Amino acid sequence: MNRANRIICDQTGKILLQTGEATGDILQHDTITELHCIDIPYGSIDYTRNRITSIDIENKQPILEEIPVYVSEAEKEKQELENQLLLLTNQEIGGGIL
Repeated sequence: MNRANRIICDQTGKILLQTGEATGDILQHDTITELHCIDIPYGSIDYTRNRITSIDIENKQPILEEIPVYVSEAEKEKQELENQLLLLTNQEIGGGIL
């Protein structure tokens, strides 16, 4: 199956997004009957912890999903050793750190 290159542009014809052509086992474009636009203020979303999954059209607000953080076994072991070292150090100096 072939899919056309969908181009989204502003009122002056400036291209904002192109999907590019695609072929193979792909989904066709959805039919668009309306387009909406919102501006998210700079710095209002921590994109290292969240991603925008969709927009609440009625309230003009982004719907966020928290990005899961995966910790490897090696990182868990390292953190456990650091915690043990901190506890030992705290005991040796008489409880001054914690």
